[in-house]
Amino acid sequence: MTLMAVVHLLAAPGLAHPQPARDPLNLDHLDRPPERFEEPIIRPETVSQEGLTEPSLWWAAQQFGGSLLNTWLAYPEQQRIDLVINPQFWTPLDYLERYQFVHQMGLVARSHGYNLRVFNRQQPERLLAAYTCDFQQSPLRCRLDVERGGPSGLRRLIP
Repeated sequence: MTLMAVVHLLAAPGLAHPQPARDPLNLDHLDRPPERFEEPIIRPETVSQEGLTEPSLWWAAQQFGGSLLNTWLAYPEQQRIDLVINPQFWTPLDYLERYQFVHQMGLVARSHGYNLRVFNRQQPERLLAAYTCDFQQSPLRCRLDVERGGPSGLRRLIP
């Protein structure tokens, strides 16, 4: 099957594309201790006393994030991870470099059953990228969006 056939098949009428959550990055969740929230929130410094803390992003953050990734928040009840990037390192990246970063981190998030969103702390309402899956469908359907810049916002890359 050719790539065009696959794209056409996935874009067939009646098949909904998963959409990222619309709420902005919650700066309060970055600044206050996680134990002060009603909902469970996992951050890089969160350590479980019973075993491995899930989702485990430490290895992926070191491998793919480097100086680009400032921190992250995981919301187990919403099955969502919000990455906070360093704009000093994000801005010079070209489209394919941004895509590669979001794809790698998105695959890790997906392996834990989470969707992924990417933000800049200075503009918490602006979604820079997302890797979103519909975990209720079989086969699994995912969508990767990366902002190309300017007023156009997010562009769909894969259905």
